[in-house]
Amino acid sequence: MFKKLDKRIDALNDKRAYLNADWDPSGNKALLEFYVKIMPKALNAERCSIFIRDPATREIWLKAGTGLAEREIRVGESDDSVVGEVVTTGEYRIISGLEERNGVHKEIDRKTGFVTRNILSIPIRSLDGNEVMGAVQVLNKTDGSSFTDDDRKLLEEMAHYLELNIENVFFNAEATGLLRSLSKALSTGVAVALWIVGLTVVVIAGRVAWVGLRYAVS
Repeated sequence: MFKKLDKRIDALNDKRAYLNADWDPSGNKALLEFYVKIMPKALNAERCSIFIRDPATREIWLKAGTGLAEREIRVGESDDSVVGEVVTTGEYRIISGLEERNGVHKEIDRKTGFVTRNILSIPIRSLDGNEVMGAVQVLNKTDGSSFTDDDRKLLEEMAHYLELNIENVFFNAEATGLLRSLSKALSTGVAVALWIVGLTVVVIAGRVAWVGLRYAVS
């Protein structure tokens, strides 16, 4: 039974890898990068980032961002970060004066050479609205002003069309975590089963030897 399930898991992993290889370059990844380009222009901002919350590890990682590579930025839900606040609370944030505020953004600024002054960040929810899958954020109004509620409404409207793509990424992360957990559980189950079988063999062998010894003595 375990061997059959292991084969099924391997087949699912192979299929998911194949679908990702075919989907990401032509569809999902290209569309996300397109949005990263147009969102700053629409909101008169310098940069844009799209984050995914890993449902298995609870880590929040960059999927696409201006001048950044995928997963170049990673934060935990409990870290002092704006994106972490947005993902955990499910509420948007508009914050100014970040150049004077300590937090994860300072570490990222040092790493990237970018100075974050103000930010607008909104949550991305699942299609059924029950789960926060990630967040979109835009940084620094190019005219030096702060983001407004009108900016927030526009970003939410644009992000609405990303939900299906983000749900696909979120699903892949969830499926990967589940498959890993199942594989680990199956491996542990097989080990326990083998240990039980081995112990049973030892007990039977011991019993047989004991009966044989008694027979020989008698």
